[in-house]
Amino acid sequence: MSNSEGGSSKIAPEDWDRVARYLAGEAEPREAESTRRWLEADAERLAMVNALQAALVNVSREDSRKLDVEGALRKVKSGFDRTKSRSVSAIAGRNNSGWLFTPYLKAAAVLLLLAGGAFFWRDIVGSGRGSASRTFATTIGERRQFRLGDGTGVVLGPESRIVVDPHSSDRSVSLEGAGYFTVVHDASHPFTVKVGTVKIQDVGTAFSIQTDEGGGIRVAVASGSVALGPREADRASAEVLRARDRATVNPNGMVGIERSAVSDDDLAWVQGRLVFRDASVIQVGAELYRWYGVRLRVADSTLSNLHLTASFSGESVDRVLNVIALSLGARIERQGNIAILHRAKASGIRR
Repeated sequence: MSNSEGGSSKIAPEDWDRVARYLAGEAEPREAESTRRWLEADAERLAMVNALQAALVNVSREDSRKLDVEGALRKVKSGFDRTKSRSVSAIAGRNNSGWLFTPYLKAAAVLLLLAGGAFFWRDIVGSGRGSASRTFATTIGERRQFRLGDGTGVVLGPESRIVVDPHSSDRSVSLEGAGYFTVVHDASHPFTVKVGTVKIQDVGTAFSIQTDEGGGIRVAVASGSVALGPREADRASAEVLRARDRATVNPNGMVGIERSAVSDDDLAWVQGRLVFRDASVIQVGAELYRWYGVRLRVADSTLSNLHLTASFSGESVDRVLNVIALSLGARIERQGNIAILHRAKASGIRR
């Protein structure tokens, strides 16, 4: 990478390819670390690429077969050269050549567009620092990885979203669903996640937060430590969770803490695995909808008392439903996006 030791804030043409891989999450670990250090060596360069990251979030969905470069650009800079936009869109959007539109190619297309000609990145940075909050969201079955403007890495689980406080310099967000945060520590400006009735502040760490439909919250600390306390209370009243600690918060705000209890299962969703550990049928149904868009209903209310322990990694929804039914000693009736759980005639239901 040119200027790898710092230097000019400009990004040379040969550097855009690596920047695109870095933003799309497709760089090898060594290259990603090298790129990160190169960006952080210059504040202007880092601000420029962080602004681009916000634009790329909205065009990085893997299930998209047609890249809307113009739409992404309109979000970050009105009045940009539309002629260039149309020409690159026409090239990046064609399907007859058999191209596969991976997140890297989408990122590269936008970066190429912005790097060509007059690149008014100061306008782009300014557009993301207004009074309006920014929202990052995922759809059913989608996970999304990106970085906030302060460098904090985020993985959003399916059917989840975060809203960034516009007055926080990207250091305060609200979460619904599931999020994994790798925080860039700043002791004078702690990173804060508000979820439900509580808030979590980092003390330099990586941690996972999951919510359920009933208002429950699960926090798992992968490294470092966090302070967990009531949403409106000061930090002095918060509980400190350290690496491998796990906490649950019920809908009434009661906190339960398990020390050194985090296992790989607690963070499995970050790698795309769906894991149930003694989960109620209600919890199972909520996750099925997030991951597959299927609503689980019970034909017999006594089935709601059952619990499931199972793990899935990329299986089809029909396979997942069959395993759930067998594990619970029940049977599944599928009606479109509705799966009805019936009590099996045979005995031996597992509880």
